[in-house]
Amino acid sequence: MSVYGLTGGIGAGKSTVANMFQESGIPVVLADDVGREVASKGSDGLAEIVRSFGPDVLDSNGELDRRKLGTLIFNDPDRRRELEGILHPRVRDRSRELFSQLEHAGNQIVVYESALLYETQRHTEMRGVILVTASEEQRIARVRSRDGSEEEAVRQRIKAQMDEEEKRGLADYIIENNGDLQALKREVDSLIEQLLGR
Repeated sequence: MSVYGLTGGIGAGKSTVANMFQESGIPVVLADDVGREVASKGSDGLAEIVRSFGPDVLDSNGELDRRKLGTLIFNDPDRRRELEGILHPRVRDRSRELFSQLEHAGNQIVVYESALLYETQRHTEMRGVILVTASEEQRIARVRSRDGSEEEAVRQRIKAQMDEEEKRGLADYIIENNGDLQALKREVDSLIEQLLGR
């Protein structure tokens, strides 16, 4: 079985592309979902987060309050690295378990969608990396219409991410998402044919 990484900056459209893969019958493992699972109520991941960051990161139901945790790590690179040290190994191990289950179920191809594929070095484990990209203006417009963010806030988030040109240089496949959904679907369908060797 081949596992392909799917990544892209904020507003590039990687979630839309992930959905298109799923609609085509190709399983997609979402790093964000795995991250939520390994820090869910009752997990050892959550227990370690509480040991490191204190009980204030829990909500009234005893679940992780991601907003509170985000506030703690936002401007503190050391605290962010501490959190990553707790979460990333657990996400890696759990996603490998999921890949194994999908392989045993007879899947030829699996897509692993992660915004931090390069930053976590997971790209080295992939058969290939698919980068979804779009112009900065397109990305800003999408994020603003999606969650109402201010333009400058979106620009700062883009700036905080790994450089787009650096990602391009590391990618095996690039999906340009500057057009409409039909154009994107054609590009994804063409890539799926290529990956399946048809």
